[in-house]
Amino acid sequence: MEELRDARTVAGFVFVTDRSPDYLKAAAAGMRVTVPLSEPSRIVVDHAPERVVVARWPGRLFRAQVATPATDEEHAAMASDNPRPDIGYTRAVAVDLQEEISPSALFGPHGDAVVRVIEAAVALDERGARNLASATHPAAGREYSNAWHQWLSEPGHLARDHASTLMAPRRGRPGSPIGYGFAVAWDMVRKSAELRGGEEAFAVDKNNDEILSDPWRTAGGALLHAAMAFGAPHLADSHAIAMLTTAWNTVFEPAASGPSGDTGPQNCP
Repeated sequence: MEELRDARTVAGFVFVTDRSPDYLKAAAAGMRVTVPLSEPSRIVVDHAPERVVVARWPGRLFRAQVATPATDEEHAAMASDNPRPDIGYTRAVAVDLQEEISPSALFGPHGDAVVRVIEAAVALDERGARNLASATHPAAGREYSNAWHQWLSEPGHLARDHASTLMAPRRGRPGSPIGYGFAVAWDMVRKSAELRGGEEAFAVDKNNDEILSDPWRTAGGALLHAAMAFGAPHLADSHAIAMLTTAWNTVFEPAASGPSGDTGPQNCP
């Protein structure tokens, strides 16, 4: 029994947003948070930061340790809630929140730069959307797709177009080279369009799905391109990065000569 309990004790990450339960929203580093067994929910501890599902933004990120079950009842609950050890997360009855860290860790080693792009999406207004759209390089979508091909190890001339891809989940790996960074950036563009663009910012496609209208749609693409260049510079050469960041540099960094592999955007609105 003790050996199995120890096997269930794992370290990972807990992301807390305004939609989290109150017992998590009130938590701080150094606290143990326990969920009553009578509640159906559990605390999800993702084993790697890039696997954390970022369904809301912003939020607080903690390093956490899954607490060893204290009773046979807790042990049984843990065993029932975690039937597979290879799914990348643990559903816990209790966790020790060890340290609060920057949520930029969710988006990879260049996460700070990705967060700056997300912040630009949060602040985007119609004027900014028009400026980004008009400055977008005509080949940026192709280079964004090529970067996805590189990450997915797909030959570019054989694989499908990834110019609009936000996530490509595959077993045993994160859904993108920057975790949920693309999905969060796009969601923030949509929220900005709702807030500052009104009904005209949206249209209905042939499948009767609501989509962004221009300039918001093209501007959102420009921010995805920048997030790829800044967040995963190893997936594109310097020429491709220049095209991916043309709109960003024109609008936010007009004096920039272009990013290097170790730098990202320096200023955002």
